[in-house]
Amino acid sequence: MWQGPAVTEGNRSGRATRLTLIVVAERLFAERGIDAVSLAEILDVAGQRNKNAIQYHFGGKDALVTAIAEHRSASLNARRAVILADVRAQALEHDIGALSASLVLPLAELLDVDDCHFLGFLARYHSDRSRRQLVDSVDPSVTETYRDAYALLRRASGLAPSPFEVRFGIAMDTIFTALAGRQTAELATGVAPRVSRPLFIQHLTACVAGCFTTPIAD
Repeated sequence: MWQGPAVTEGNRSGRATRLTLIVVAERLFAERGIDAVSLAEILDVAGQRNKNAIQYHFGGKDALVTAIAEHRSASLNARRAVILADVRAQALEHDIGALSASLVLPLAELLDVDDCHFLGFLARYHSDRSRRQLVDSVDPSVTETYRDAYALLRRASGLAPSPFEVRFGIAMDTIFTALAGRQTAELATGVAPRVSRPLFIQHLTACVAGCFTTPIAD
């Protein structure tokens, strides 16, 4: 019987270590980029003496990157589901502005989450790695609404698959980079952003909508 509490405590400790590694890696990746940060540095900053901890909990650096994405994506997925349900309830499935907001708002709300560096992580990831690699490696259950928004925007835009894919990629790059920059600006000491956050988000959503509505001149 005495073994029960020890196992429970060990599991709790393991989950805590895993979460610490995710949070530390997310911040370091956001600050300097994924390729610039070594596993040894992550372990050191996390105060982890077991030098095989990342291999044990994740299997390697690529799997750690996926774990960071999944750690944040569950809540983002739930928030986007609420927004898309509201879009459907108001019969706005063809409203590109409303659909664009479903991509922007869940991520913008991370600006209010303490010690969250996911925006910077995403911006860095897009400059360091292939987006498709990350999307394909994440559990589909936590990106369901992302794919739903993609499909709705594809239909609403009327664009052919190839140009839509280009536009969608530009839109996501814009969202990640703009919000990561906004977070940096808000955290900067003694420097207040010239535009309020709500207005900034409105402008960003309008820019994203423009990706799907602005034609290319012949």
